[in-house]
Amino acid sequence: MESGKTGYALLVISIVGGFVWASFAPFSLFLGVYLVSQGLSYASIGLLMTATSILSSFLQLVFGSLADKYQNTRLIISLTLLARSVACLILVFSRDLVSTLLWYVVSGIFLSGFLPIAQSMVAKLSEDERLGFSMGKYRLSGSLGWAFSCILTGLFAQYGMWSIFPVTLVLSFSSFLASLAIPGVKGIAGSRREIGRLETSKPAKLVVFFILSVFLSSLSMSAASSFLNIFLFQLGNDPFFIGIIIAIGAFLEVPAMYLGGILSDKTSETLVLMTGEIGLGIIYWLYGTVKNIYTYIIIQGIRGVLYAFFMVSGMSLSSSMGDVEKKGFYAGLYNLSLQFGMALGPFIGGLVSDAFGLLAMFLTVSIISELSSTLLIPLAFSVKKKNGLKVS
Repeated sequence: MESGKTGYALLVISIVGGFVWASFAPFSLFLGVYLVSQGLSYASIGLLMTATSILSSFLQLVFGSLADKYQNTRLIISLTLLARSVACLILVFSRDLVSTLLWYVVSGIFLSGFLPIAQSMVAKLSEDERLGFSMGKYRLSGSLGWAFSCILTGLFAQYGMWSIFPVTLVLSFSSFLASLAIPGVKGIAGSRREIGRLETSKPAKLVVFFILSVFLSSLSMSAASSFLNIFLFQLGNDPFFIGIIIAIGAFLEVPAMYLGGILSDKTSETLVLMTGEIGLGIIYWLYGTVKNIYTYIIIQGIRGVLYAFFMVSGMSLSSSMGDVEKKGFYAGLYNLSLQFGMALGPFIGGLVSDAFGLLAMFLTVSIISELSSTLLIPLAFSVKKKNGLKVS
């Protein structure tokens, strides 16, 4: 059972995560719509998001390694969130398109200091047999923050798309303030995965399949997500209703995060991850075929459950790769593949959309998501039940 101090640390990290994911929502929802209104093409918007995510994704590995080496996770998280808040403040006062694009990139870069370190901290605080459950609890706070932010952003966006900038500033600064309460974190020694190392080196080689699978799945996810709101907006819907649709999926992520964590602990993270990737591929196909806006309420609800399975199982699986001293590195490696895929997705999605249309793009990323799940087949056969992956 978690001690009081451990429970408090997990609670604070979850609260910070809730504000961080809430600060994602304004840009994710309507930055593309705002930039289209400023005259940018789909490809240009995709290129901007790609550049931001590529810079951020490689820095995730750097920050994860720094956290392992210096162990001062609180300082790194607080400083990066403060720097992001400053960038968001400058965005509020930016009036020309060039400076807006520049400071958007800067604000995205500084997020790389939080994601791998927070995941590493949760892994260090968790008992092995409850790792998936702990990841689910941590990540569900992000879903709640995202859901409420979607509604808030949609409400303000009715009065102008520029409102996404001050909303992001308030949420980002709130995450910085909450990070000041994060206590010191020490790992729980002697967990089953720490002691029960696999004697064969084969699972270490299979990490490549895992990383490639996460990369392709996140690529298809970001391509679909980046242009879904533009597609819904073109169907004639107002920003507030679009925010409600997206929020419904996020609210359903909350119980699904718990369920995904429990399933990962009781069965196999690999199978839960495969379920998420296969299901998400079907969702992207529906994006390209369904024109009834009210049907998207159901589609986004199912998407929220599948997204939760994908995220919790992936985080749990990556966190079981190394011992306590290397959890930051492997969390960074996982987030690198995740964010690198997220980086390329908007650019590729923009190119396909400009050349063949949005419907063709949704079909393309649907196929990519299904292919990503096939890369997990070797892991499903090679990793027995709860051995997990172990990298020396």
